[in-house]
Amino acid sequence: MDGIQRIVRVLESIVRVPSYSLLGVAGNRIVYLSTAEGVVSLWSMNSKGGDRRKLATEVHGVAPVVPESNYVVYTRDVTRGHELHKLFYIDARGGEEKLVADTPLMRIFGIGFDGSRIVFTGATAEEIALYLAKLDGSWEKLYKLDIMAFVTDIEGKYVVGFGNLRKDPRTFELFIYNLETNEFKVYTPKPGSQNKAPVIRNGKIMFESNYEGKNRLYIYDPESDQLEKLVFKHSDYEKYDPVEHDSYNWTQDGLVWAVGKKNGRSKLFLDGKEIKTPEGTIHGYPVFIKDKVLVAVSGLLKPPRVLEVNIKKNKVKTLIDNKLPKEIEKSLGEVKFVKYKSFDGLDIPMYIALSNEAGKPGPTVVYVHGGPWSEVRDVWSISIASLVASGYHVLAPNFRGSTGYGDEFRILDIGDPGGGDLEDVVHAAKWGVENKIADPEKIAIMGYSYGGYMTYLAMCKHPEIWRCGVAGAGVVDWEEMYDLSDAIFRQFIDVLFAGKKELWRERSPITYVDKVKKPLCIIHPQNDTRTPLKPVLRYMNKLLEKNKTFEAHIAPDMGHVIVKMDDAVKILLPALIFLERNLK
Repeated sequence: MDGIQRIVRVLESIVRVPSYSLLGVAGNRIVYLSTAEGVVSLWSMNSKGGDRRKLATEVHGVAPVVPESNYVVYTRDVTRGHELHKLFYIDARGGEEKLVADTPLMRIFGIGFDGSRIVFTGATAEEIALYLAKLDGSWEKLYKLDIMAFVTDIEGKYVVGFGNLRKDPRTFELFIYNLETNEFKVYTPKPGSQNKAPVIRNGKIMFESNYEGKNRLYIYDPESDQLEKLVFKHSDYEKYDPVEHDSYNWTQDGLVWAVGKKNGRSKLFLDGKEIKTPEGTIHGYPVFIKDKVLVAVSGLLKPPRVLEVNIKKNKVKTLIDNKLPKEIEKSLGEVKFVKYKSFDGLDIPMYIALSNEAGKPGPTVVYVHGGPWSEVRDVWSISIASLVASGYHVLAPNFRGSTGYGDEFRILDIGDPGGGDLEDVVHAAKWGVENKIADPEKIAIMGYSYGGYMTYLAMCKHPEIWRCGVAGAGVVDWEEMYDLSDAIFRQFIDVLFAGKKELWRERSPITYVDKVKKPLCIIHPQNDTRTPLKPVLRYMNKLLEKNKTFEAHIAPDMGHVIVKMDDAVKILLPALIFLERNLK
């Protein structure tokens, strides 16, 4: 009982630590997201970090904030986790939220806002489309999309976004929609290149592209059809040589800022000059106010703080601090970044979080991120912090297909999910043993979403490596998931498998139920529409028929996305209790 009591105490302490992510300035209020009251909520504050006002709760997505408007536009799931959204807006100074327009229920996954007009991409069961809505309640469907695409910005007559517009799963192109002529133009500077996240100002479109090799920023003029590479005044940016960008835009003065990233950490640049911030990751967007910039920064085992940086004096001031309880802080050890060789010689980047509560070698969890087009970064993680504080070393590989290491690395899993990426995860465990971090008799695998899928597959394809496994919100049957998915997730599966439907059965864990040898903990949200529960229930029946050792926890009234910290507890508490019983 003592072990379980400590688990509860540790988990309660960590989920109470609030997150912060800055979004920008609306009018004269700084808008941000926070879990300060246990739910992902929209807040605003003054430029000094004071006069904090909660605006809206259970927020899913937020449109880019514009200084010219006091309004903030956001989405909320109105179906208890089924991820069917409505658009709302609220004054950043406070007041009552209002429905933007009475649109049909749909999954909204990209929003742009110019102060009066909202553009968004949404998916119903039947189709993906580009929509326009106005604050007066009017709305219209602009264009039906037959591919996976995301709108990012609107200005004047142009709406911009990006996606697999040439129907090549390995490339991204831009789209430029002309509101005056209704023309939908697909643009790429070079066929086969990756072009992402366009933003527009004064009719010029800035975007990230790798068409000349490295991911760099370019300016495209749709009127003249001219393209220029962005050249900065200062050289810090090129010396840093970012692999990708988290975000970029123009300041009110017309200078370009960019958050570049490399090896799981980010840095901020203004016209190419680095603005010094603590090591780790910048959350959300930098907020420039005259000669200062506000940023939220965290590390893998260091909670987010909101900082004010004086650009001229290079001085950092903490506006919102965030401290862990001493007991938790003492248990968290060193964070390391390494690269190791996989089965085919490919270098795989990995973050390691060591526990001061465990010896070396000791009990270790190989933590598999979701996505798969995501990554484990040097950014605060409730899941990883909870594992480390509970006495486990954590190995978090960024397997092939992860973001953050260039597009050539990211597309390596397209057409091969559950293949090379699974071997990368297996080799992470082997690396942990060889480097005397992991006790070979005490290694578990754990993941959520795509990480849950990889856990299921690893437990049946490489049962000899693991003492046990924890699969959260995972995929067990790609064919049934496809049949149950809406338009956007059918497109996701088509892209991930590069149209190779013949692989669906081979790469589905339900095909290999009889090969599961070790205890398995299944955790799944009841209302999940990304990775539906129905196939998992069928998988559980097969485990039962085969007399396999497993336990299952269905999180009631919860969807795939964790919006409430109570939902995080629903996922993590059974996982930690299971590991306590099976790994220590």
